[in-house]
Parts: sequence; structure tokens; C-alpha cells
Amino acid sequence: MKTSTISSLSVSNAIQLVVSHAQKEAVKLENESVTGTYYDVGLELGVKTSQSLNFNRESARLQSIVDSNALAAQRMETSQLAMGQMAASAQSILDTFVGVTGASDGTSSTVAANTALAELENFAGVALTSVNGEFVFSGINTDAQTLPTGFIDDIKQDFSDALDTYLAANGLGSVSDMTGDDVDAFIADYTAAFDWSSWTNASDTVMSSRISMTETVKTSASLNGDGFKNLVLSAIIGSQLTRENMQSDALAQVKYNVVEISGAAVSGINAAQSQLGLSQSRIENANETLATQKTIIDTQLSNLVSVDQYEANVRLTALMTQLETSYTITAKIQQLSLVNFL
Repeated sequence: MKTSTISSLSVSNAIQLVVSHAQKEAVKLENESVTGTYYDVGLELGVKTSQSLNFNRESARLQSIVDSNALAAQRMETSQLAMGQMAASAQSILDTFVGVTGASDGTSSTVAANTALAELENFAGVALTSVNGEFVFSGINTDAQTLPTGFIDDIKQDFSDALDTYLAANGLGSVSDMTGDDVDAFIADYTAAFDWSSWTNASDTVMSSRISMTETVKTSASLNGDGFKNLVLSAIIGSQLTRENMQSDALAQVKYNVVEISGAAVSGINAAQSQLGLSQSRIENANETLATQKTIIDTQLSNLVSVDQYEANVRLTALMTQLETSYTITAKIQQLSLVNFL
């Protein structure tokens, strides 16, 4: 009978190699059981790795468009709410001046003038609406405050200066000397010379956003639009020229002109809302298409890099049992000593 010896050191080294490999495999299996994808995609897929990279890149690109659409949608929703308030201000001026059209008493004129001024002040506040630090009515000049500080006082002074110039040029001592024809002539001159864009810091060019791979839409409104201009004109004329000491025909023409201009303001702002509404609808449709495309790509990617999480978990459990056994054997080998057999 021949006997051979086995070094406890060689056994220990062999077990350490097994444990080292098992530990690396355990890290891999633990990751795969949690993520459901290969721990090392490049190692597992080989030449197909480029496919997974392309799928990842395309999925990220589609997601970036969806995220951009969300910001554009937020901007448009805020703009719609603000324009709703502006349209309500224009409608308030229209209703008020229609209501006092046949009245000649001073109280009605004062109420109408005060209403027009209040709506002008409301407009000036709403015009400064911003989202994420960007002014929504400044067009592409999103970092520029849409209306300058002191806008109300400045435009009132501008109107007063224009009125004084007209009165002096036509030999009229005061507003009380104006006839209906004078009122029509002054308002025609003032509105024709009124350079609205010079009063704002807004750009005529509005924001545009790419909402899909092939579509670009306008996603903001500019305060330079005619609807907003007419709101300001109706408010400043109504608040500054509606005087109780005017001749009846002159006062009637003031009211008539304010009704006409405020009506145009309502129509103009509603048109701006409709235009923005079309863009909102197109974004919703684009998002649905993008979601479908992203789902298809993500499914293809998942089929390429996914692993069976249940199987990975079972293998991990078996491997952990193997590791525990190895640790136990190693501990017992380390306890071996010839002293125990002497």
C-alpha cells in the first residue's frame, strides 16, 4: 500500500482561488439579479455591443425631446393662463364702455375711466409672468423683463404729451373744447404713431421648439402682438380721455373708439391663444409618438442585454452557500496542527 501526502497549504491555496473566483461571480450575479441586465455588456455581447450602444443613444435622444417638450408645455400652459387674464381685462374694458355708451353723467365716465386704468395696471403685472426665470411674453429675449419698470407712469405721460401737442396744434384750449371730430382725429393720429414694440423689451420672434424628429413649433407668444397693443391703447385712451367735462359728442366718440379698439384686443388675444393651443395639441401628439418609439427601442435593448433575474438570484444563492462552505473548510484547515496528534 502506497500513501501520499497532501499539503494543507496547497489545499488552502486551492480553496482561496475558488473563493476569489466565487466572490467575483457573486458580485456579477448580485448586480444582474437587481438590474436585470448583464453586469458586463461588452463581455457578454461581444460584436453586438455596438447595437446596445445605438439603442441606448437613441432612447436617450428621444427622452431628451420628451423632457424638452415638458418644459415647452409648461411655458405654454402658463402663457395661456396669463393671456386668459389679459383677454378678461380687454373684455372688462369692452363691457364697461358698452355699458356707458349712452350715459353722459360724470359718475359713469369716472367709473369707466377707473376701470380702464385698473385693467391697464393688471395687464402690466401679468405681462411680467415668468417660468423658470424666463419671461414668457418676451419672445426669444427670455431673460429681458417684458415691460420696463415705471411703464404705467411713462405711458400716461406720453399720452398726456401727445394730447397737449394736438390741442396746441389745433388751437384748442382744453379737452372740453374738443368736438367728436377732434376726438376721432386725435385718436387716429395717436394710434397710428403708437410704436408698441418700443415700449416693450420683447422680441417679435417667438420661441420655437423641436417637438419630434421632424417637427418644430412655436411655443411662446410675444407681447408685441396686435392683441396686446390694442389692449394697451384701449386702456390708456379710456382711462385718460374719458373726462366728465367733455362735450357730449366728444365723449361719445371716446367711448365708441374704446369699444372698437378693446373689441380688436379681445379678438387678437384670443387668436394668440388659439395659435398657442395648436402648438400644445401638436406637442401632445408628438409625445404619444415619441413614447411609442421609445418603448420599441427600449424593448429591443432589453431583449439584447436582459438576463433572467430569477435564475441569477438562484445562482447567487447557490454560490453564497458554496462560499460559506469554503470559509468553513478554510477555518478548519487553519486549525490543523501536529500538536493535536502528539
